[in-house]
Amino acid sequence: IYFIQSNLRKVARMKVKRLKHSKRVLSFYEKTFGFRKPYNILIDGTFCMAALKGKVDIQLQVGKYCGGDVKIFTTHCALRELYTLGPSVAGAHKILKKFPRHRCGHENAAIGAGECLQSMVGEGNPHHYVIASQDAELRKLLRTTPGIPLLYLSACTLYLESPSYQSRDHAEEVFRKEDHITPFEKETLKKLAGPSAEDKPNRKRKRPKGPNPLSCKKKKSEGTTGKKTRIKDAT
Repeated sequence: IYFIQSNLRKVARMKVKRLKHSKRVLSFYEKTFGFRKPYNILIDGTFCMAALKGKVDIQLQVGKYCGGDVKIFTTHCALRELYTLGPSVAGAHKILKKFPRHRCGHENAAIGAGECLQSMVGEGNPHHYVIASQDAELRKLLRTTPGIPLLYLSACTLYLESPSYQSRDHAEEVFRKEDHITPFEKETLKKLAGPSAEDKPNRKRKRPKGPNPLSCKKKKSEGTTGKKTRIKDAT
């Protein structure tokens, strides 16, 4: 019993570790390349073949692994490639048919699935696709283009590759060019620098005040004093 419990704890720790890894990788692509939920997952036939072999529910498992909000697509070329391989991959073809097809521009003349996915991401991956494929050669080629997350199955377990060197170099270049100071940091620096000339309030200048009218009594005129003395003499 102890052995079973220890194995369950180990599996749980590994699952948490994988989810943290995927969250960290997707957060990198969000901050650097503008990825947003729901993520666009572009899959090919090799990925469906591996999922069928490992009994992996693609819609459910990919959604959980990527945080819940995903849209899974395929292309006409990927479907055509599986169809030409014959009955041996009929199960994978049936799974792939469940997902909506994204227009690839090769509907009239299908090309290889790997070449098609390369054309879909183009230069810079403007539509922010996450490529899900078991084709190691395809993933190797896509690593040379910055901004392409790569997803594959390893021993029936989903794994999102860490950003390639090209993606990390691009992120460093963006970080050097842009000002990454948060509003809170800007406000703190503003306070430390002191108020600027524009921020200082316009205070009125103090002008010298006149004498207090209550403290200044008017001088009595000579006429009034003479009248009072005359009145006293008459009495």
